[in-house]
Amino acid sequence: MSKIIYFFSKLFWFICLLLFVVLLTILVGSNSQSVTLYFWPISGEITIVIWLAILLSFGTGLIVGALIIWLNSFSQYRASMKLKKQVQVNTSDNAKIENDQYLEFKTSTKQPSDDNKQINNPFNGFTQGF
Repeated sequence: MSKIIYFFSKLFWFICLLLFVVLLTILVGSNSQSVTLYFWPISGEITIVIWLAILLSFGTGLIVGALIIWLNSFSQYRASMKLKKQVQVNTSDNAKIENDQYLEFKTSTKQPSDDNKQINNPFNGFTQGF
């Protein structure tokens, strides 16, 4: 089911792109009038065809929008790296705690019988004295 949704999603965006290209071709073919652009801080002017002015403004908007999104992603990148470091520190602390638990001696409540003490404990004669 997921592959079908993925296919239709790609098909939808392909059709949207195709429609955009057709509209752009119509815009370029039908608008050949000249327009004069004045830039405020600069005293000069430029005369270009109107479709080029539209495409340049559209492209500038795309670049500025992508730049804004890219710059805003830095704060999220920093937060994710901080979280990643925190998870690594926590997992290393947990690993140390788990390794330390193996160092603890387990005491059993079962007492060996007197016969087994002599057999199981080879240092029995040394610890009891003379």
